[in-house]
Amino acid sequence: MFKIRTSSAILFLIIFLISPMISAIESTKSVTLKTLKTTLETSHGVLTAEIHFNEKDLSIALKVENIIKNDLIEIINYFQYVPKSVVHFNIDPYLHATNGNARVFPTPTINLFNYPPSNQEHLVVLEDWLTGLVFHEYIHITHLDQTSDYLKIGESIFGSIAKVPASIAPRWFTEGIAVWGESYLMKGGRLNNPLFKKEFAERMRDEKFCQSIDCLDDPGVFPGGQLAYWAGGHFIEYLENQKAGTVKCLVEKNSGNLPFLLNNVFRTCSDKNAQEHFSEFRKLFQNNSVQSEWGVTLADNYGISDWQKGTVLDGRSLYKVEKNRFSEALVVYDLEEKVAMLSQNYDALIADIVGITSQPDYNAEGEYNKFLIVAFYDDLNFRNDTHTWKLVNAETLLIEGTLPFEHDPSYVIALGNGRYLTASYMSSHWVIEKQIIDMKTMKRIDSEVVLTLPNEENLTLFKSSGQRIFMRLYNSKSGAALYSSDLTLETLVKVHESNELFDLPLIRENLIVVQENNISNIYEFNDKTIIHSELDPAILKNLTFLETNENYSVALVDTLRVSDVPDKEYLSKLSKLSMFKKIIFPTKTIFLHEKVKDREDVTMESYPKLYHLKPHYWFIATGTNENLGSIGAMTDFTDPMGEDLISATILSYPTESLIGGSLTATHKFSSVSDLITGALNFNHEYSKTSFDSTLNQTTEFSVGFNYELQMKRWTWYPGIFTGNTKTQDFISNRNVKNYGVSSILSYSALTFDDFFKSFFIQTRLQKDLPSSGAAYSNWQNLIRAEARLSENFVLVGKISYAKLFKTGFSQGVLYGGGINELSTRRWHEFYGLPYSNAYGNKISTQRLLIDYNAWNIYRGYGLLPFYFKEFHIRAGKDFMHAERIILGNTIYRNKSIDSWFVGPRLKMNLFYHVPADIDLVYSSINHPDGRVSNQINFSLNADIF
Repeated sequence: MFKIRTSSAILFLIIFLISPMISAIESTKSVTLKTLKTTLETSHGVLTAEIHFNEKDLSIALKVENIIKNDLIEIINYFQYVPKSVVHFNIDPYLHATNGNARVFPTPTINLFNYPPSNQEHLVVLEDWLTGLVFHEYIHITHLDQTSDYLKIGESIFGSIAKVPASIAPRWFTEGIAVWGESYLMKGGRLNNPLFKKEFAERMRDEKFCQSIDCLDDPGVFPGGQLAYWAGGHFIEYLENQKAGTVKCLVEKNSGNLPFLLNNVFRTCSDKNAQEHFSEFRKLFQNNSVQSEWGVTLADNYGISDWQKGTVLDGRSLYKVEKNRFSEALVVYDLEEKVAMLSQNYDALIADIVGITSQPDYNAEGEYNKFLIVAFYDDLNFRNDTHTWKLVNAETLLIEGTLPFEHDPSYVIALGNGRYLTASYMSSHWVIEKQIIDMKTMKRIDSEVVLTLPNEENLTLFKSSGQRIFMRLYNSKSGAALYSSDLTLETLVKVHESNELFDLPLIRENLIVVQENNISNIYEFNDKTIIHSELDPAILKNLTFLETNENYSVALVDTLRVSDVPDKEYLSKLSKLSMFKKIIFPTKTIFLHEKVKDREDVTMESYPKLYHLKPHYWFIATGTNENLGSIGAMTDFTDPMGEDLISATILSYPTESLIGGSLTATHKFSSVSDLITGALNFNHEYSKTSFDSTLNQTTEFSVGFNYELQMKRWTWYPGIFTGNTKTQDFISNRNVKNYGVSSILSYSALTFDDFFKSFFIQTRLQKDLPSSGAAYSNWQNLIRAEARLSENFVLVGKISYAKLFKTGFSQGVLYGGGINELSTRRWHEFYGLPYSNAYGNKISTQRLLIDYNAWNIYRGYGLLPFYFKEFHIRAGKDFMHAERIILGNTIYRNKSIDSWFVGPRLKMNLFYHVPADIDLVYSSINHPDGRVSNQINFSLNADIF
């Protein structure tokens, strides 16, 4: 009777899991992947490239092809190097993120995300964001692909895995070279962004901040990991300015360098080690000049200002975002009193604060409330909407509504009465829409397209002041241009154009300042004319932005400064000081939409091809599996976009003269949905336990399918599987077939301050069919949750339960004990009890742990590859019940044990990039018969695999 119920339950669950899979397929973006091949002949060799993309993204692929053929020559000529292997450029068809990444192992591959920067992001300074992205990532390839000396020999033997040692370098070194290259080998780049320079200089002026070079990858405070880009780019720029060709020398010498000896490369290329250079570099920022003419300094209250997220000046209130270690808050300042009035944390990170709007108070007739327009990163999967736009009450800083915009806009301008202008990046071009929201119900009631920009025009500023709108566009052919219009956007007038980059530190309705090459251009707007004049650069020296209203002026110079000089006075002063005035009679601008090359004019191939799966390396595999050593070889067969991955390992057990190994294959069904994955696993291994010298043998084969449902903070992985396991151990020889369903549901907080930090529940229900004896059901469950009690205290709870619905052990058992370590994951952990010392048809465990962050270290030593971040004290209690528990020489039957444990955890980075936890745990186990045994466990957990 039970067998019928169990089988029916599994069948019901399979149907239950497949049903949402079908609906998920309908709502998920399917793709048709293609390949476009191209080459570039240079005096240093032929660059062979393949561009992989969704067929619908052909226009972007053609842009990347054009960049490869016309722009990458600047990088090749400087470094005098071309990769010998094909370089793969993957245009991600899913993510809406301003980013990309590159790797050279197992083959040179660049991943590009088709989504431009916006607002105050540092990358917005790029004249052509896609060219800048390709430049940055290709410099990584040029840097990390090179091997020489012993690494060249290693590459000829082991393949591309020999490139890995040269990649073991600080992030500030690799990212610094790329940031330098994007700024000096092309137009634009972050080193030409005044805000990028200002934010870095502001941090460096703090004498207590990051005094030694080891902290540049992660200082433990704002700007966190961004410092690798900020400091790395400026430091590499400093070195190249000291001696031309230094960057090229550093890259070449590092290509044959032993890991962790980067200082030898610095001495070879510049006669000093890295720390000596950094100490001299840091002194450049110690001149704390006070520019009192801009007013008095407005000191940060909550933490350190994050200027990339914007500022809003309204009356006597200034709104800005500040960071305190890993926390973030929106802070409002009273400019009259020069104090912070209020700060507020949120459950999602702020992307931008772009303006303020007044809306009727529907609970009080005739009253109006002011709201900040704030964009949040509410879904870090970045597959649907990048921004979630919310209205934040300007007095309380509480969120009071979500603006239901279409098309995930990057820019928003409030026109009043529920009317908004939005600018969205859609299908590789910018579209500006008017969207109307019912502010009482917070529902969208209408939207219309106001302006569609040509594909080659990139929007980098969309802002209003009074009744005027300003737009800055970058065109890779014609350069940068600034346009103005009234709120209808019916007539666009070109105000300023240049082949060089320019910034706008001051934007007011009737006067703007355009800074370009240390020249300050002033444009004054009248009814029918524009007066253009120039200003002495010294007047606005060091100014990054200036915001003014009828009462106050706020300027970012050396620090944020506030004065009670009203805007009319400031603007009048600038107008009087300007010279070489000239009258401009504006004319209407009409954008012409160039036709994109037809598909039949482009030779595309289907992707992937069989040759994409060829292995590029092999390496030695070693290990110890439950007291039995092994040695062998491993390799991967994978395509550049990761559609298919086959990992193969063959192992020899020398002491037993036996051969084992494993084969794992995964496939994404991208033609339907990349969130649906199929997997095949085969594993044949041998082991020995700590209490029995008998040789154990396990052969496993399984096939499964799962899919991923992304729900912002929640992710659900349901799946179905079937397999066969053949086992020979101290319990019995058995062969068991199985089929079943699995489910993983996880929750991850988006901000550091969330009380519920994480939640994880995994369950498997399967039917086991042994070769002898009756079939039985197998049910396993694991729950883990974390809660942040304060900045330094985290409470962790974990529960596991598993049961085989049968009697006797000959057909198989469950094992418990052991701890999670490296690639080993245990369902039923227990400190001090070796794995497999608990077994039976039923096992349950519980753990309650308190984690205290006792010391924020964030220090290393020079360029040594060990960086210590935090020192934690962890204490808690374990419980376990199992049908058999082995402690010492005693076997306990159907008993429970518990233990107290305590110990330190050292959180660190290994080899510059790998987060690792080193635990030393003292546990005291209470036996069922009253005895106590003590145990010390050492473990290492790292994201190596």
